[in-house]
Amino acid sequence: NTAVIIIQSTTTATSISNTKEKKSTRQLISSNIKQAMRLSNLPSLGLASILFNALQSHSHKHQLLRGGQLPIPEAPSTEKLVGTNWQLKKIGGVPAIPDSQELFFKTETELSGYDGCNGFRGKWDTVENGQDSQTSDRPSITIDILATNRRMCRLTAEADEQKSNFMSALHQEAISFSLSADETALTLYHTHDGNDVPIVLSRIATPVQPHERLIGTDWVATGIVYPGSQNELLPVLEDHPVTLSFSKDQINGSTGTNQFFGDIPKMTSMEFQVTNVGQTLMGWEEDVDPRRFQENAWMNILTTVNDETENPPEVVTLPYTLFDERIGDTDEWTKVLVLGSFQAPLARFVPLKDGMLQPPGPFNGDDEQDTPAIKDLYLDTFQLAGSNWRASNIRGALLRSDADVTMFFKSKTSVKGSGGCNQFDASWEKLGTLIQINGTEHPLILEHMRVEDLVPTKRYCDGMMAQVENYFFSGLSQESLFYEFDGQELTLWDAVMGEDGRQTRGMFIGRFNNVPVPSWGGQSLVGMTGEEAKAVIEDINPSLQVQIIPAGWSTTADYRLDRVRIRLGEDGNVNREPQRG
Repeated sequence: NTAVIIIQSTTTATSISNTKEKKSTRQLISSNIKQAMRLSNLPSLGLASILFNALQSHSHKHQLLRGGQLPIPEAPSTEKLVGTNWQLKKIGGVPAIPDSQELFFKTETELSGYDGCNGFRGKWDTVENGQDSQTSDRPSITIDILATNRRMCRLTAEADEQKSNFMSALHQEAISFSLSADETALTLYHTHDGNDVPIVLSRIATPVQPHERLIGTDWVATGIVYPGSQNELLPVLEDHPVTLSFSKDQINGSTGTNQFFGDIPKMTSMEFQVTNVGQTLMGWEEDVDPRRFQENAWMNILTTVNDETENPPEVVTLPYTLFDERIGDTDEWTKVLVLGSFQAPLARFVPLKDGMLQPPGPFNGDDEQDTPAIKDLYLDTFQLAGSNWRASNIRGALLRSDADVTMFFKSKTSVKGSGGCNQFDASWEKLGTLIQINGTEHPLILEHMRVEDLVPTKRYCDGMMAQVENYFFSGLSQESLFYEFDGQELTLWDAVMGEDGRQTRGMFIGRFNNVPVPSWGGQSLVGMTGEEAKAVIEDINPSLQVQIIPAGWSTTADYRLDRVRIRLGEDGNVNREPQRG
């Protein structure tokens, strides 16, 4: 308070040019400062004697003190916000939860951010403050949030309150702000009950723009589509990997035998162009050498993928998707680069890491055409066929562990289960994949499916269970659904149209826990031979790794939902129902 009185008094003194008025004003200031000194127990009025000599200089940008001239800081320009990225540090003087909310002023009009749970994007603009505004000495902006992700987060009460306060400040009609002298701290002022609550953010590194994410990265292929393979990704040769590296305007890498290179005239967040493609010319002794087929398939992607004529195009445009994927059933993630689309892929890559590849050796025609070390990085954990689920939450209602609300995906097209009272049968199909880039380290990846021809039994039910069943069946009857599957949990949402005209995740339907399957394709595998059981499982879900374990053999204790172990008895036949895990 002492500092406030002194500063306000000095400002008043320097704004009066009339000598008589200035003398009278100084007498009033003296009285105020003496009172302030008494309240704060300051030992002397030495500081006041310096401030009393404040006079206006001839330059309006400086005020003259007995010690010289001090600059009066100018109000920060909104132009200084463009291209800056900020992270929340304090709200009202209270330290923020680390690594929480962020705000990125992408351009003169666009911004994006993270609210502690979901990413958002919007527009911002400068606001002219009125002369009588309480914040007319500070510049103001307005923020219009246009879209946000709808990921469900389990936040603590403290984190939820921080998220609410941060977003409330952004939704103000006008947000005044200030910048520190070194421009490393941004303070937004949230007007609440007539008071300005400071929201302090610290400057952090500007995030990599979507079209720059590939620059400086190195990749190794896990699968390539061969001509005539009907969009099926075939594994690369184990000792002859296909690699791909990006610089700002070039690509290069290996076909498994030869080196290749090319120019990138254009790159966006969704596609890049390739031209002037060339390669070294190491040959093979035989025309049927698999290395030749692999190289031809890869070079065909780089040179003729979009060709609709007999002559190769001068420039090939390659769509791509870059996302994060969980590694098996672990807590680790890996980047994945898919050229083409999910429905029509051309090639699939994971990051090339030190020590991942061995120097190419001589080709042996009997080599196993698979790469287990690399394959572990891109396990397809999104196939539901052959999995069984029990609901723990339907439309927000928590269910007991013995509640009989289930979904059993018998095959690639058939699903059955219970609503808690009635049994049902239905068909289902996978429609595709939705990837929402939300400004966080890991984007939201959702699978898209449809449940059709749902036929329940007609048992009469009442009470809470009847209401839960109605919610469940009505949710499954939507035109399409989104689901998130992490191995242990399956979460369903209905699909709605977003503000950008694309389908996105809507209302929460239910959350399910993985439970053992009662059978495979409606039949028990107990009593079959190992090979018979394996054939049934692979027909239901070809993406599963099926292992036959003879009697007395030991296995590892790790849990992987993409794997099924068939355990045999002493008679050589299946002695218990095989399970994923």
